[in-house]
Amino acid sequence: MIVTGNSRGLVQVLNISTGKYAKGGSCKATGKVLALEFDPTGRLLWSGDDKGTIFSFAFDMATGKLTKLKRLVASEGAAVTCISARSWISREARDPSLLVNVSANALCLFRVADDSGTLKLRRRFPIRQRDWNVHSSFCPLISFRQGACVVTGSEDMCVYFFEIERDSRACCVNKLQGHGAPVLDVCFNYDESLLASSDASGLVIIWKREKKAGLNV
Repeated sequence: MIVTGNSRGLVQVLNISTGKYAKGGSCKATGKVLALEFDPTGRLLWSGDDKGTIFSFAFDMATGKLTKLKRLVASEGAAVTCISARSWISREARDPSLLVNVSANALCLFRVADDSGTLKLRRRFPIRQRDWNVHSSFCPLISFRQGACVVTGSEDMCVYFFEIERDSRACCVNKLQGHGAPVLDVCFNYDESLLASSDASGLVIIWKREKKAGLNV
């Protein structure tokens, strides 16, 4: 089964074996669905839309049925463009967490408070995001060694690394420059020795980790 979101605000479950949508596998969001993410168990799903709303759903893996659980407005009228889930971030931050890009110049880190997907804001990191669908990612291997980190694109043409346990004034631990257009997506390889970042002009940069610290092209 696959789960899709569309511009009509529908979250739908499609059975690829039959080519049909699952019975009870359709729910309505408040706007265009721009982001979907499962928790590591596959039983809890979140959606984000262009109205700034995040919904949580219970997903029945046997039947494909979706049940709407919780609703959170991350930022009224500001699109939610990316959602990433982790069961834990680091040895110091063991709660399930959700990383969310919001088109209100913010990267938000939420704590998952219960089995219904209730979200509690933990940190808010400042980035430039108003007009583009910017994406971010957790850094689980970096976090295990050095402290809980996340990485994100930004409309100011930079890639930012934030450490979530640091003081707000010092939470940005690295900033990569080299793009000439808004950075829209970031992705690590399996061991985080390489980071790919892409921008609105179509440019992709591959950054290589130095042995001591940081990333270089």
